[in-house]
Amino acid sequence: MRLFDTHCHLQDPAFAGDESAVIERAAAAGVEGMLVCGYDLHSSRAARELAATSPLVVAAVGVHPHDAASADLATLDEIARQAGGPDVAAVGEIGLDFYRELSPRGAQLAALEAQLAIAVACGKPVSVHSRGAEDVILAPLQAFACRSGPARGRHVGVMHCFGGTLEQALAFVEAGFAVSLSCAVTYPGNHEGRRLAAGLPLEAIVVETDSPYLPPQGRRGQRNEPANVRFAVEAVAEARSADPVAIAETSALTARRLFAASVSATGAR
Repeated sequence: MRLFDTHCHLQDPAFAGDESAVIERAAAAGVEGMLVCGYDLHSSRAARELAATSPLVVAAVGVHPHDAASADLATLDEIARQAGGPDVAAVGEIGLDFYRELSPRGAQLAALEAQLAIAVACGKPVSVHSRGAEDVILAPLQAFACRSGPARGRHVGVMHCFGGTLEQALAFVEAGFAVSLSCAVTYPGNHEGRRLAAGLPLEAIVVETDSPYLPPQGRRGQRNEPANVRFAVEAVAEARSADPVAIAETSALTARRLFAASVSATGAR
């Protein structure tokens, strides 16, 4: 089974000193690529450093909406400089979070718009965090897609760990985004997640772990890691009454195409 984890945080302190073993376990499980996403300047630099250690790892750089209030011009200039590097596959994790609102909404929107402009300028896709903000974030993402989509000829980004409704997800697919389902789709109470798995076009579905967060149902309370992305694939396959191998292959192909700036068909750069 060929797998691609489209969102993880291997630079998180939960993995300190264990990164190589985690990557080895992922490779043994069939993971051929994993996108390590930044959420501030430090974690973005760390994502790039990890990508330099393994052909399975690709980096994304960005400022998370939780940290948007600290995204001053110097920070955004540094993100832009990093995003332009050939070793960076995407701009992210960026977006809006109106659930926790750890930064003011105005600051979140400003940071989002600035980083979408960075992605357009460097020709990179985006990894988007949206929680409680799906109806608000659609318009700026549609505008971004209009500016970047025709030149890219493929998905312009991914809606990371999507927690909205199927109807909302389809609007993002129409705009040119893939929709990522995490290991949370395995949770018994996540009925909408399985509705998404069953109702989305297969070619728009990718999977992720959001490691070290959101471990699959059988491993709740444990640290999540990229090797567990297969549980998301199996849950998607069950919801669609489909072959898990076919789901894995299609989602991995979508991910490789999405991050083609840095990832080849074999996972090497």
